[in-house]
Amino acid sequence: MRAVLTRFVYAPDGSQLIIAAGLRVLVYDTTDGAIIQPLKGHKDTVYCVAYAKDGKRFASGSADKSIIIWTSKLEGILKYIHSDSIQCVAYNPVTHQLASCSSSDFGLWSPERDVLIKRWPRPLKWEYFRSLLPDVSITMCPTCFKMFHSEDYELLVLKHNCCPYCRRPIDEPN
Repeated sequence: MRAVLTRFVYAPDGSQLIIAAGLRVLVYDTTDGAIIQPLKGHKDTVYCVAYAKDGKRFASGSADKSIIIWTSKLEGILKYIHSDSIQCVAYNPVTHQLASCSSSDFGLWSPERDVLIKRWPRPLKWEYFRSLLPDVSITMCPTCFKMFHSEDYELLVLKHNCCPYCRRPIDEPN
């Protein structure tokens, strides 16, 4: 059975509840709970919604790799595409820029310029590194089975003839 993702957000004035449900974005009136309008535009499951703090617009992101920006009057005014399913959208509460990201890229949309201002390729990729530390030899006490650096162990055995942890003499049988 596949889990159903449902995300929702209130309009800043509390008058509307926006819900991502299946292929649609549903808009409810919070005073009486009536559906105002189902919004169509996405071709796959809608994963996330976000409302701008100024209350002028909200955005929805979908598995169809698209972001749709809607006005508070429920009109789709802009659609832009990412290279993978949209994972999250969020409005900056000060500048009202919309940040959106998928698993492979990230975008910022500015309402003043009405354009996507930055789009970065995925910044992370797998890299393997070799340790720059010299190889360290490890020794284990035959009595307490604790492990430590061989040179430290040998130094303590030479000085005190015992394990640095259990203090049992090394020549003594278990």
